[in-house]
Amino acid sequence: MKILMLNYEFPPLGGGAGNATNNISRNLVERGHQVTVLTSGYGRFPKTELKEGVRILRVPAIRNSIHDCGFKGALSYVAFALPRFIQLYARERFDILHYFFSMPTGLLSLVPGVFKNTPYVVSLRGSDVPGYDVYNRPVHLFHKVLKPLNLYIWRKSGAVVALSESLKHTALKTSPDLRIDVIANGVETDLFRPLDGLKDDRCGMSLITVSRLINRKGIDMVLKALHEINDPNIRLLIVGEGNYKPQLMSLAEKLGLSDRVTFYGYCPRDELPALYSRACVFVLPSFAESFGMVFAEAMACHLPVIGSRVGGVVDLVRPENGILIPQGDVEMLKSAILKIKDSPQLRMQMGKNSRRRVELYYSWASVGARYEAVYQRVLGHASKDTSSAFIR
Repeated sequence: MKILMLNYEFPPLGGGAGNATNNISRNLVERGHQVTVLTSGYGRFPKTELKEGVRILRVPAIRNSIHDCGFKGALSYVAFALPRFIQLYARERFDILHYFFSMPTGLLSLVPGVFKNTPYVVSLRGSDVPGYDVYNRPVHLFHKVLKPLNLYIWRKSGAVVALSESLKHTALKTSPDLRIDVIANGVETDLFRPLDGLKDDRCGMSLITVSRLINRKGIDMVLKALHEINDPNIRLLIVGEGNYKPQLMSLAEKLGLSDRVTFYGYCPRDELPALYSRACVFVLPSFAESFGMVFAEAMACHLPVIGSRVGGVVDLVRPENGILIPQGDVEMLKSAILKIKDSPQLRMQMGKNSRRRVELYYSWASVGARYEAVYQRVLGHASKDTSSAFIR
């Protein structure tokens, strides 16, 4: 098959969706397909690049930064991608198009003419689903206005794929009769693995949070919980950047946590395993997560995890490898932190179970195979049912 993937983020830009595009495209090339990715550029990244067999084409976009696309950046990608998309498709006949995010990327599926006879697949990632991120007012209003158009894009597609069962159920509120496949993300288990000799918890317990620093991630809850626990031996490393960072730094100072909380800033993905391996517990009490890629990566590095009972986190975290708390419950977050701190044996066993769960259910090879099956079904090459959940 000749496949064109469209996503405004691709490593090192962005987060989970960009990483997924990278790994799925590489896996499909290994399976014998031709894959082109049309994405956005930033800084001095080359406009055209061949990487591990995947052809990468970059167009301009007005991003906030390398790690933060922003609403404006996503929309600008669509505007800049449109002429390149038309030119590319006029020159090359693709068998199938794959849009990551139905909004705004999927707007490119509405281009008339040569595109009307080309089947396409839409991957729902979270922010493109009405009702997913009600905490982001611009996105929420965007969905209210363009909901009919978003629904049209879903229904005209050959297949719609959600990242988790929770995201699927959210999408079904918009279109109850729509068939939606569920294919979770995978984890590079060769990269994300425990590194020996780095952990040192003799003087207490180190927590780690890896996230974009935005309001809905609930990181302020962790700061409030640490303040109320008032144990100088519990430390927190916050890895990431975002527009909520100044508020978090101000809150940490106000709560007297400056000597226990470290703001690390941006960290390249290939350096994250070392940070995970130094920590004892991963914690991120988000208010919304379509999948929770950082949870899976932390799990692959032998960490027990603490999160909120929301979205795809529910599929990742089970009692044997972590603790889920009610959304927004600081008291339960405190209890979870103390429970894991007070039992080093429990902490160790949960970490082992985390790694085992990732190895069993979250490989990129499985993800690539499932997307290949979806493409084949859309093209009429196979009738295999791929609607069941990828996760267990």
